[in-house]
Amino acid sequence: MNPGKILIMSDSHWNTEYVMKAIRKEKPFDLLVHLGDVQGNDREISLEAGCPCYFVRGNCDYDNDLPTFTVFQIGNHKVYAAHGHRHHVGWGTENLEMSALQYGCDIAMYGHTHVPDLREKEKITVLNPGSISQPRQSDPKRTYVVMTHDTETGKLDYELKSI
Repeated sequence: MNPGKILIMSDSHWNTEYVMKAIRKEKPFDLLVHLGDVQGNDREISLEAGCPCYFVRGNCDYDNDLPTFTVFQIGNHKVYAAHGHRHHVGWGTENLEMSALQYGCDIAMYGHTHVPDLREKEKITVLNPGSISQPRQSDPKRTYVVMTHDTETGKLDYELKSI
């Protein structure tokens, strides 16, 4: 897959109001990634996005149709996306990073903590968009990330945004 603009969000917890605001604000985009705790609104979100979407199951998701993690390509980058609760991300991202590296990924995306995180490390970029509905960081903005992929150079840029 060679998308140019990717909308990344997490932890909407049934509250699609802010999800829909982010979608409408950022359209058009080529891919939507929701990192868990969507709680049954994935079909509604997919329809509004109008593009390919990846959803993973969070600790509050009881839809067994959602995968616990997914791996996909963005140009020459390989992404590991998981909610993070099974990797115990509340105590650090080392387990998440190890899982991503085992799949040959250079990007590890997660949610669960409701706190934005973006770190470009030696072998891997670690990304958490925060929560689109229930932020927990000191600045209580509802956040998401827009990733831009330059399809000619393969370069990725990340921008933390809020509603």
